[in-house]
Amino acid sequence: MNVWDYLAELDNRLHSLDPLLVSTLIHRDVDANLVIGFIEGRLDFLDGSVLEFSEQLPPQRQKFRFHYMNQQNQLITRWNSAPHHHGLRTYPFHRHTPHGVEEHPAITLLEVLDEIE
Repeated sequence: MNVWDYLAELDNRLHSLDPLLVSTLIHRDVDANLVIGFIEGRLDFLDGSVLEFSEQLPPQRQKFRFHYMNQQNQLITRWNSAPHHHGLRTYPFHRHTPHGVEEHPAITLLEVLDEIE
């Protein structure tokens, strides 16, 4: 999926989540010549949970950080591609939970939003 299609799909997905969101803050930076980009932001949900995120685009670049926490700012889960858990089969992709680090395949913001919903 190219950058423009991904951003359009993300806009549609966020619009469908409007009833669950208190606020949305997204910064987009796209180099139209290279057709690559970066998004980062924060979504505040009605239940008090928060998703902070950053993702390189197109999503096939597979560099991301999605940090989801509850209303007390305690970790629910964090998916990322930071290369620091070499022993995992899904290296560098993994997920942090309150119980530790788990193997997890690469994931996109769209997929994270599906899981949160």
